[in-house]
Amino acid sequence: MESISRMAEKCRSCKIRDKCDKKRMEACAYFDEPMVASASMPSIAELAQPVLVKHDYRDVKIGENTTVTIDLEELKKKINDDIYKSLCCGFNYGA
Repeated sequence: MESISRMAEKCRSCKIRDKCDKKRMEACAYFDEPMVASASMPSIAELAQPVLVKHDYRDVKIGENTTVTIDLEELKKKINDDIYKSLCCGFNYGA
């Protein structure tokens, strides 16, 4: 465990703080190794993002015993991406 500390308020206002050998320190923050490691991991919001997307599922009957379920929101997004890819002449849409 690591910590960040600074000189205590009492010692900062003292006139002889530069000559004194008995300075008091106060802790500002403590760092724990697992906490520092978790800061480098991707945000949990990015992992939960696909779950939060609105879905509108529809069943399409193809035959007597065959039904296909499609997601209209995903279909709209794919159509939108395809249209902008053809219009933007090579620019990266959404990047």
